[in-house]
Amino acid sequence: MNLLQKSIFSVLGLCCLSTNALHADLNSDLAFSNFTNVDLNSLADGNIMQVKGGLVYFQRGIITQSLYVVNASPAEVQSKLVHWNPADHSELKVWFHKSVPANPKPADFSSLSGLPDNSSIKFLHDSTEKFDAANPPLQVSKQEAQLIASTPPGDSKSRFVNIWSQILSERFASFLSGRLASDTYSSSAGEMHPLDDIRSLIHSDPKVYVQFQHLFNQTPIRAGAGKPLPGYLYYQSFDIQGSAALVDGAMYQAANGTSIQSCDIDFYVNYGVFATVELEQLWPVTINGKNETLVWRDDLVSAPSIAYLHGTERLASGMIMLQDVKQNIEAFKSEFR
Repeated sequence: MNLLQKSIFSVLGLCCLSTNALHADLNSDLAFSNFTNVDLNSLADGNIMQVKGGLVYFQRGIITQSLYVVNASPAEVQSKLVHWNPADHSELKVWFHKSVPANPKPADFSSLSGLPDNSSIKFLHDSTEKFDAANPPLQVSKQEAQLIASTPPGDSKSRFVNIWSQILSERFASFLSGRLASDTYSSSAGEMHPLDDIRSLIHSDPKVYVQFQHLFNQTPIRAGAGKPLPGYLYYQSFDIQGSAALVDGAMYQAANGTSIQSCDIDFYVNYGVFATVELEQLWPVTINGKNETLVWRDDLVSAPSIAYLHGTERLASGMIMLQDVKQNIEAFKSEFR
């Protein structure tokens, strides 16, 4: 248990609201969200409420909101958010999910040598092995493209691990040292800055931004010269439409009154998605004599393909995202049974 967890646990140890009390405060608690007329009994029965998120004023963004109840205390849910392994649920197509220390080095990415043998991962290996710096198939900076192109040939698996352990560790070093603003992806459309998209996503709904502003300001995406909270750092690989991506991510959590807030940022993704942010707020409740947790979740995604969708196609992409998020929530909730 780290100091962050201890502080949150101490705040929430004795916090508990009755169902009636929650009904009285529910509208004010969720006023920042897109949910109204919430049926707690339906949520307690396992149902998940979902809606499209706030308006996104840049073309690459899409947002969804979800609301559900977990049969556990907020402290237990908070801990599970940090420690659960989505790779244990094959339906999510997360090939691995591993934590890294506070200052990751290339040696901390050894799990890259144990990726599964499937067509999704084969895309990632082939894209690295046949990398064309003039037309990169993966999202890297110009310097990273040069690193890939200049790495001597040899055993393809060892070469793959050598290249990506360096890139992933350097991306962490940049993020943690406050240099994320200078990080780029080079693409056929030119250079783009993931931090710009992250900031566009978190500002897309003013009410949500105000609700989480204090937590945002304690992370590297907003901390500036200030010292951010200690975060849970991880790297993972997941499938995007049949092709694997490698990801660097960081989760930050803090108490907010009698609730807990969580902000999970995928600040580097090497294929298919530019950046993602996942927000949660957890409230303690008692339903039918059981201590449970009401969870509000916001999923914010920036992806190159979304920019070209309009009308019904964009609506359909939002529906697909809602389904994917629901599947992820159902897998998460199953960890408490």
